Amino acid sequence: MSSWETPEDPSAASVSLTAPDAQAGQTLDSSSSSYSVLDFLGEDQTDRGCENPEGHEVAQDIEQEVTMLKVISDLDADLTNMVKFHEEFQHMEQTCLVFERLDMSLYDMLEQREWEHHPLHEIRPVAKQLLVALDALKGLGVLHTDIKPDNVMFVNMKDQPLRVKLIDLGCAIMASQVELGTEIQPCGYMAPEISLGLPFSEAVDVWGVGCVLAFLYLAQNLFSVECKYQMMKNMVTMLGQPQDHLLRAGKYSEQFFIEEEGEDSPSWRLMTAEEYTAVNNVETEEEEGFIELPNSLNGLIHIHPKLAEMEDRMAFVSLLEGLLHLDGDERISPRQALELPFISMSHLREDVHSRDYLTTSQEAMRVCPTEDSVHCSTSDSGYSGSMDEVSWDSVEALDFTSATSELSWCSDLTINSRDTSVWSSIGDDDTREEVSCRSDKAADVTAAATASSGGKRTLLRRIRKFFSRLTSCCRPKPED
Repeated sequence: MSSWETPEDPSAASVSLTAPDAQAGQTLDSSSSSYSVLDFLGEDQTDRGCENPEGHEVAQDIEQEVTMLKVISDLDADLTNMVKFHEEFQHMEQTCLVFERLDMSLYDMLEQREWEHHPLHEIRPVAKQLLVALDALKGLGVLHTDIKPDNVMFVNMKDQPLRVKLIDLGCAIMASQVELGTEIQPCGYMAPEISLGLPFSEAVDVWGVGCVLAFLYLAQNLFSVECKYQMMKNMVTMLGQPQDHLLRAGKYSEQFFIEEEGEDSPSWRLMTAEEYTAVNNVETEEEEGFIELPNSLNGLIHIHPKLAEMEDRMAFVSLLEGLLHLDGDERISPRQALELPFISMSHLREDVHSRDYLTTSQEAMRVCPTEDSVHCSTSDSGYSGSMDEVSWDSVEALDFTSATSELSWCSDLTINSRDTSVWSSIGDDDTREEVSCRSDKAADVTAAATASSGGKRTLLRRIRKFFSRLTSCCRPKPED
């Protein structure tokens, strides 16, 4: 990955693009805004797609991503912790997608911290935000299918260090479009029903979140990300072997397991590395971690004992047991997970010896958005082709060090929208000057956005909130 930064322009946002034709200084024009390319931040995978075990590619092009973004457009992106999508336009026969600018991914954060283990009071708000996002997607019948540390990004590490959002719907599919045998999810974050070729549902994303949380706790992957055989072996060691009825039903079970005759009935066992290579013609790869993992999830309780209270470690492992159930049909749902003690902190409230730790944990959870906090700070994020009216107000109220928008095109570069605000630096930091202006085009866009469905939804919410407060103020006092 190649990466460049432009420290002189803190207002810059990032862009993803497939074509190498975009250069610094170039202007990309949509129907509502103009984006000046400032610099390249990095490169992403240019050919996104999914593949089934027979090697057939399941195409996931940019049009599919746009389709899925429209499906989730009714969600409040801030309240449901999803990346905010602003608009789509064409440039040099390439589709450009404009997103909000975010900070760094979970993976980048751990790498920056030199793989320092994450304390549980910091993992908890990340867990809650991801589960809220999954619950929202499940309500729409959407499978993200690519949940991993790289696709969970911090919003602003400086001002909101634990605020995260889920990104990248490039491989997302509708539950109604699920096809048996389709290989989705990356190695190491792949649910057992995908590896075995079983029917699957939104529960595969719950598995992905479980793996992400374990990654934060361990500062290494729970299951191998380099070798599918080692991934399955790690899974069997840590969680046990999938039940025989699952292995019998799996379309691809015989790629990992062997059915043998027993005294009473046939039984299954995991192949050896040599057997796997002979059957699949694929060499296995050992993967070394920073620490030696235990032989069960319960063993995680005794790893990093100074990171959290014992009761909290037990609650965390209990959450992982629900998220990482081997049977997708019995795996806990996002909504059920949100009610578990690790998220609600009920176990900490009951322990008088955990008061200080409870206070620290409660402070960390303040970053999780609520309806009131979201409406106080941002607007509706519906797909309207541009920022809505409240978004304009938010942009003008932001300090010039804040980001504008992220333009996703399939790798990353930096942009600045001339039609939102124009920032300029004159001299050193002490003489930095902010110049904010809006073009006539931007004003037209604002008016159009107000009339859009996103603007209507925002207006209705404000009206409801106003009358709620009015009712509260006018409620008669009880008689003595």
